[in-house]
Order: sequence, then C-alpha cells, then structure tokens
Amino acid sequence: MNEAPRIGRRRPKAWTLCATLGLAAFAQPLVAAEAELLIELNKLEDTEAGCRSLFLFDNATGHELDRFRVDLILFDQEGVYAKQLLLDMAPLYADKKVLTSFLLGEQPCGSIGSILVNDVPLCENGSGAELDCVPLLKVDSRTDVPLEK
Repeated sequence: MNEAPRIGRRRPKAWTLCATLGLAAFAQPLVAAEAELLIELNKLEDTEAGCRSLFLFDNATGHELDRFRVDLILFDQEGVYAKQLLLDMAPLYADKKVLTSFLLGEQPCGSIGSILVNDVPLCENGSGAELDCVPLLKVDSRTDVPLEK
C-alpha cells in the first residue's frame, strides 16, 4: 500500500508554545520595575485648628495622575480607630515631588498613634485610564507617628 507523500511539515509544539508566550509578553502593559509612588509623612504640627500634617508625594510611576484620592485611617496612641480621612490629591505630575498640607482634625498631634494608608480608591492617568496604584505605593514617615500600608 502506497502512502501519499506529505506536502508540508507540521511545526513542532515547542515552536508554537514559544511564539504564543512571546506574543503574550508583548500584550502585557509595560511598567518599569522601579516605578513607585512614595507617600511620606514629612511633618506634624499643632495649630489652633488642630493637627496639621505635611505629606510629600513623589510620583515616580511614569504617569501623570490627573485624579488621585487616598483613604487614610488615624489610630490613637492605643491603636484604636480614631478617624477616617479621604484626601483628594491631584494632579500628581510624572517624576515630580509635591508637598501638601492637610488638617487631620481638631485633636493635638500627640494623640495620633499611627496612620494607615487604607486604600487608593481613585487613581487615573492623564488619558483617564484607571490604574491600580496600591501595588506601586511606598510609604515612609519622618515623624514619630508611623505611616503604614
């Protein structure tokens, strides 16, 4: 019995797998490994109106953030929830540091035990695309009050 000769060759499965993985890598959004968004509690000072905070935002994400909102939780000296604040901080220009001031409440600064960056409910780049900024967050404090995430 004569078999008909094969006209074409089948590509090996390994070649197909490599091509598929290569295309998948190009489909992923490119985010630099060193991209981060630093939020630093730079200073706390007592005022007549209450505790005034100075936060330094360093946007090293490579994106201008036209809309950026951060959800902060304040805890007292015993670690008990004291207050929740939603701070609207925009725009944050790409590769730019910004120092901002917020009143944390009528209580004295000494009553604040720690501050938690609870969430980033709004983070949009210049084209209106929503970004997941939580993995990019780095937090620090130059005060006796820890800033945590």
